[in-house]
This record gives sequence, C-alpha cells and structure tokens, in this order.
Amino acid sequence: MKVLLVGDFQYGSGMTVYMMNTYKQLSKKGVKVECVSYSGKHDFEKETNALGWPMYYVTRVGKNPMKHWIDWARFCKQHKQSYDIIHFNFSSSWNFLPVVFAHYFTSAKIVVQSHNTDYSKPIKSHVFKVAIDTVNRLGRHIFSRISDLKLGVSNESLAWMFGKENQGIVLKNGIDLRKFHFSEKPRHDLRQSLGLGNGTWIVGMVGVLTERKNPFFSLKIFEELHDSHLESHLVIIGSGELREKLEQEVHQKGLDADVSFIQHTDAMNDWYTAFDVLLFPSLFEGFGFVPLEAQASGLQVVASDQIPPDVMLTDSIVALPLNEPKMWIKNLRSYLDKLPVKRNDISERNIESIDLAGYSIVSSAAILKQWFDKLLLQEESI
Repeated sequence: MKVLLVGDFQYGSGMTVYMMNTYKQLSKKGVKVECVSYSGKHDFEKETNALGWPMYYVTRVGKNPMKHWIDWARFCKQHKQSYDIIHFNFSSSWNFLPVVFAHYFTSAKIVVQSHNTDYSKPIKSHVFKVAIDTVNRLGRHIFSRISDLKLGVSNESLAWMFGKENQGIVLKNGIDLRKFHFSEKPRHDLRQSLGLGNGTWIVGMVGVLTERKNPFFSLKIFEELHDSHLESHLVIIGSGELREKLEQEVHQKGLDADVSFIQHTDAMNDWYTAFDVLLFPSLFEGFGFVPLEAQASGLQVVASDQIPPDVMLTDSIVALPLNEPKMWIKNLRSYLDKLPVKRNDISERNIESIDLAGYSIVSSAAILKQWFDKLLLQEESI
C-alpha cells in the first residue's frame, strides 16, 4: 500500500504531530509513505528524509492561490498511478481544488480528514468572512461527495468539514503514551537550565503563537499569578506570527527575567515534566494534542471551555470560560498551593485512563490501517 500524506508539516502544528505519529506506526506495517507540504515550510524535511519519505512542496495558497492550484494540478497529472490512497489533512473546506484534482486526475482513493472546528486563523473582515464562508460551504458539499473516506478528530470537526448531515468516522488522536510518562531527571535538568529550583512554580504554554491559541490571555493570567507569588516563571514553547508582539509585551511589563521563550523542541515530553501547570486557553480546537500529552505526564491542565470535551479524559484537566480570568487565577492558586504532588503516580493513573479511552497511537494507527485496507478491498471487488 502506498499513501500520499498531505498536510502542513510545520513546527507547533497538532496536525503535523498527528501525521508523524500515525504514519511512523503505519510504516512499521509496510505502508509506503510520500508527503506533500502545503504550508510553505520545510520544517520536517530532515525527519521525513531520515524516514525515507519523499517530500514534495506546493506553493502556499495564501502566497499565490493560482500558483498553488497549478502546482497541485501538475502534481496530480504527473502522479496519476503513483498512489493507492491520498490522505488530505485540512482545517477547513474552502481550499477544495487540490482534492478535486486528486479525484479527477489520479486513480487513488481520496481520504479527507478534518483537524479543526473553525478556520485556522480568525477572520476580522466582514466582507471576506462572508465570501470565505460561502466558498467553505461549497467545499463541504464537494468533500462530502468525492471523498472515499471522511475522517475527523472529533464529531465537531466532522460537522465543520463535511456538514452536520453527513456521516464520517471519528478517528481518535493517538499519542505514544509511554513517551510522556513523568520522569524526575528531565524535570530537574530543565529547571536547572533555566536557573530555577524545585520551589518555583513553572507555568507552561505550548503551541503555535497565533490568535487562535490566545497567547496574550496566558500572559495576562501569568502576570496576575506572578504579582501574588514572585517565585513563578512562565515558559512559552512555540513560534508564530504573534511571537514578536508577545516578546514586546513581556518586555513592556518588565517580565523578561520571569518568562522564557523556546522556539521549537523535540523534547516536549521532558518539558511537560518540568512544568507545574499548563495553560491552554485556545479560542477553538479540533481536538488538542497538547493537553492530552500533558495529562499523560500527570501535569495539571487549565484549558478554555471551547476545546472539544473528548480531550477531558482525566482529573488532571479543567475547562474554564475565557471571560472569567479571576476563575483561572483562583483555580491555578488552589492547585499550586498544594504542591508538591506525586506526579509519577498521577501520570501512571492518567496513562491507564487515556489508553482505555482509545487514545494510544498504536490502536489509533491500527484502526486507520483497517479503514485503508477496507477501501482498497472495495476497489478490488468491483
């Protein structure tokens, strides 16, 4: 079986985390993988090369839409018989032409997977919002009609991508659970690297620094926490369009010594162990890999009530309204004042709960492989 994996392939993207985790498992089962990146980023080129996955690039649609669609049409015509399955991973339906080209120009089965419940970036212009909504509704209809398999990371993401009236498969976002088991050594080492001891409260924020992730809310919450407890530190892991503005805000507030920025790391499992609490105030999410991984580490997560309930799998996560910042502060203090806690025991318990709920990467990838096999068997029986 040969699959073309289509996605953003950029640091900080939950979609990319999902794709890499899943297809590493599928590769072990004999699936041959090639990739297309539509983000304009080359972040994962070394990793995919090391895995033996050829990577192709198309012009980013936001940079030059016409060139983007020409790239896709040319690619599909050049690879008419190259793949058994083309697996598209998207956040919305408006850019539907690549899927149309794949449907009409190749012999591959078309799989479309939804990873969000809204556009990846909030749209402020009313006129543009009306226009993109119209195109997005058309895309839903097209995706529903020509997709051989419709997938979503949650019921909400399926409805967003394909319309409420269409049926699809919820494929759980699996993670390598044991990778995120709590460990005392990286906790000590990373805190030491920041010049912080065990008594300092470390608040973490992880994700692409865009408006959707609401990073300025996290900074506001931390500032208020720090005012009442000076032995606290904020670690922001991620890059994005708001990075520079966030750094400026930290400087203006005089918090340079109390906030650390880390652009990208392959050791998120270690950083979760170093944190005492994670803030996840997203405006919306398709699912949420970060809070799931954090729970596996036994880390306390304070999230917005806008994330799908599917990720609320343990006692280590609470969802709060974004219009009640005082509630966030109160919740943080009530937890942090009880430190230290037995993180190792909590991590063990949470991993068991997450595994039972079906969010192990091994089981999640196996289910996807079963659906792929079923698609190809249907083709052979025709």
